[in-house]
Amino acid sequence: MTQTARFTDSSCYHAALATLLTATEPHTDPFSVLGNNAATAARLTTDGELTFSDPLEPLTATFARHGHRLAHHPVRTEADWRQALDTLRSGRAVAIAADAFHLEHYWVGFRTSHALHVVVLEDFDAATATVRLVDPGEAVFFDGRLPVARLTSAMCEGDAGQAWMEILPLDTGRTDTGALPDLARQLSGDGGPWLSGTALVRQLQQHLDSYLTVVGSRPRGSAGGAQQDWGPGPRLLLGLWWYHHTLRWLAGHLRTRTTDGAPGAEGGPAETVEQASRDLLVVRNLMMRLGAMDETDDRFARFRAQLQPRLETTLRNLESAAAALTALAKEQQ
Repeated sequence: MTQTARFTDSSCYHAALATLLTATEPHTDPFSVLGNNAATAARLTTDGELTFSDPLEPLTATFARHGHRLAHHPVRTEADWRQALDTLRSGRAVAIAADAFHLEHYWVGFRTSHALHVVVLEDFDAATATVRLVDPGEAVFFDGRLPVARLTSAMCEGDAGQAWMEILPLDTGRTDTGALPDLARQLSGDGGPWLSGTALVRQLQQHLDSYLTVVGSRPRGSAGGAQQDWGPGPRLLLGLWWYHHTLRWLAGHLRTRTTDGAPGAEGGPAETVEQASRDLLVVRNLMMRLGAMDETDDRFARFRAQLQPRLETTLRNLESAAAALTALAKEQQ
């Protein structure tokens, strides 16, 4: 297999799954599949606390809408890992969610963090016991061969949630992919199984001080590369990071749908969603910096004052994009 990554992306999940999809279906635009999703993956617990599901849940659903099964296989033993290697030996590509602590090429996490990082493996060579590793993440783009044995620790040591993934056809065939009303509801409406985008933003607006306290109480890491503690603060920041990427990829998806009446022209829903994604990233980064900043710091009040205006523009753009998609869906009826 000689497939190469078509692009890099700051979301390792999107980048790796897009590369895996291209290896499986070279003529499919990854944005048409991975971007057909506007889910926040956010819920409120019975105690009213904000929590986020694994982002693979909505991504798996959007693959299914396009006739694919994104199969996720947890790796808890070396026998589980050998199943991934057997798939590679058959000539197919796989994605792996590996422990970054043991990934030598991934210098930003190597020996420092036990967070998962997702890459693609392909072109297994039995004669040399090597595999091609493609890491299309923007931080450390890597495309090279390495011995399979060097991945064993990353996949089999500790319990960081390691897994391998493959893309298979759905037995039922291709399902409905023209879900503009569903995308609109996910942006601003009942949101389906998760909070809509506007509901998430309003939750942040109404309880901003509480969430800043949660972020401020997050652990700052520990010596010796111990397993990262995903407490409420880190989970909130990670959830907002994921939703930012969801909106980025949704904007790319809308630009692919000109034949469906969802133009990506200036001022259209694609651009509105893109702006919401940028503002949400600013909100997330401000919250992260405020959480690490003492309230007596001269910058604290200035940083804090930027949050509500950004949340308000995010809210308006999500509402505007949802209204535009709803109108477009009605025009197509």
